[in-house]
Amino acid sequence: MVKNIVFDMGNVLTVYNAREYIYGYVDNEEDFRWIKNHLCGSVEWLQMDRGTISDEEAAASVCKRVPAHLHETVERFIREYRMVQPPNPPMEALVAELSRNGYDLYLLSNTSHRFREFSKYIKSVAYMKGIWTSCEHGLLKPEKEAYLDFFRMFALKPEECFFIDDTPANVEAAGNLGMDGCVYYGDVNELRGCLKRRGIRVADSME
Repeated sequence: MVKNIVFDMGNVLTVYNAREYIYGYVDNEEDFRWIKNHLCGSVEWLQMDRGTISDEEAAASVCKRVPAHLHETVERFIREYRMVQPPNPPMEALVAELSRNGYDLYLLSNTSHRFREFSKYIKSVAYMKGIWTSCEHGLLKPEKEAYLDFFRMFALKPEECFFIDDTPANVEAAGNLGMDGCVYYGDVNELRGCLKRRGIRVADSME
């Protein structure tokens, strides 16, 4: 029986459109590609999420290979990333309902040390009984050890947990360890249907 609902953060608890967000820092397609590929899609980005390099070290490394006119943009992007969180009211309503229905809620997220600064702006985080972030454990989803560390940290049984993530590889990895889950594609009512089919107590939809 499912007792615990485990959430990813980015594009689950929060609304995040990468193209729209990056275009808040650049004004042309060439610069967009530089930031998207060489910053957001970089090894340094993963290292920040793993907690092995600082924001300053990541910016310095990325700036070695991007045009000089983007150096300040790279530094500002890293410094400000996620500090503004567009609300996701349907997901906030679902999180609150699951909590009322007696489920323990947890966060399992790949994120950098900036999380402790911006998490206060994400309403759903306040409902979490436990929070696991990659940067504090040196592990990243979908690595097997990341999930095992999460289970150990909160003394959870995988078969009593249900995982919601927007990345199929992360949900598959969780399933391989006994934690059932569902990929979230941005439609909360569709997610509600998935939860109900797994026997989790939620309403069909929220109008």
